[in-house]
Amino acid sequence: MILQKSKNSWYYLNQGLTAVYYSQFKKAVSKFNKAIDLEPENIVAQLHKGRTLYKIEDFQNSIICFDVILSIDPKNLDALYNKGLALEKLEKYEEAISSFEKSLKIDSKYSDSLTAMGLCFSKLGQNEEAIKIIDQVLINNPKNSAALYAKSLILGRLEKNSEATLFLEKAIEEDSKQSDILYEKGQKLTKQGKHEEAIKFYTKALEIDSKNTKALVAKGWTLDFAGFSNKDIFVFYDKALKVDPKCTEALMNKGLVLDRTRLYKKAIECFDKILEYDSNNVRALYSKGTSLSQLKKFGQARFYFECALEIEPKNVVAICTMVWFLEHSKKYEEALEYCEKALKINPNYVYGISYKGKLLLLLKKYEESLKWYDKAIELDPENQTAIWHRFKVIEKLDEAKREPFLKRLKKL
Repeated sequence: MILQKSKNSWYYLNQGLTAVYYSQFKKAVSKFNKAIDLEPENIVAQLHKGRTLYKIEDFQNSIICFDVILSIDPKNLDALYNKGLALEKLEKYEEAISSFEKSLKIDSKYSDSLTAMGLCFSKLGQNEEAIKIIDQVLINNPKNSAALYAKSLILGRLEKNSEATLFLEKAIEEDSKQSDILYEKGQKLTKQGKHEEAIKFYTKALEIDSKNTKALVAKGWTLDFAGFSNKDIFVFYDKALKVDPKCTEALMNKGLVLDRTRLYKKAIECFDKILEYDSNNVRALYSKGTSLSQLKKFGQARFYFECALEIEPKNVVAICTMVWFLEHSKKYEEALEYCEKALKINPNYVYGISYKGKLLLLLKKYEESLKWYDKAIELDPENQTAIWHRFKVIEKLDEAKREPFLKRLKKL
């Protein structure tokens, strides 16, 4: 029974952590509460609940969580440090310093507590003492960005502006490096299809450097993949565009989401912004063509597809976008010609192979169509589109076989 309780509490704890990584903080608190209801002394759940409440600026209740932990484990470093942070936000600087000092009695080189304590001394006007504390961190690790930021801030308060600027530049450089490392780890996991793991690294990357446009775009894309609303997704794309109005990936991904949700005019606005500074961006050209086609502006759409192919005639995605356009325009023979062009460039391009099967189906060449769908499924056994259309082809072939038999029956 105890094992079952523990299992259930950790189940809710993990759900809460997932919600945090997706920035769903209220949902996370609810999950942590369920874990705590099942196991009141689960200090990990209490810690994460406290940290999440801190994120939504509910500092008083976050302190309650840390106090619960300290009643169970008075030497819990994480609880002492996080309690100090919450007290600092409530401007209770002496109490915050007391909490940091308790953590430093356990680990005298705990850099997070030293840095935070230094800032509290500075808030009390004791800037020289604050710098001495911060320097203890930088002696052990000259690249500690939090300490570099803190020293820059304190030097600024002392009106030592040139020194303050120097430390600020060092801090930004270190944060950028660390954030990029975390982003790259996230990208590796994304490529492996481990999206829930990947988003943890994108979130951590953004905690260090909130202006990391690559991490912002990656987190937006992951939320889109997970089925979140446009509103949730666009928060990250828009943040990236605020940092860099010419962030192509943010504009492109936002445009594609708008197109998919039938907001074609808004999608075109995104693609146009890319084309204003990069007129030869092939992906923006054929994506704009797709949105124009959905608005039934077929002449303009074809123009943009052709522009894309003029720049990159061997781009199989651009070619197959033209195939899609021609198929929807019911120009099946011409679509088939473009499809064959794509397959000459990449004979194993499953999308092109499957599309050739579809075009042959539409042209009532059922036996040929079946061969191409078989090939698509051989290369990608989980391809549901190809599997469904293959059944349609088999139905058509069965109908064709039944027709002569029915005709003979009618003559009897």
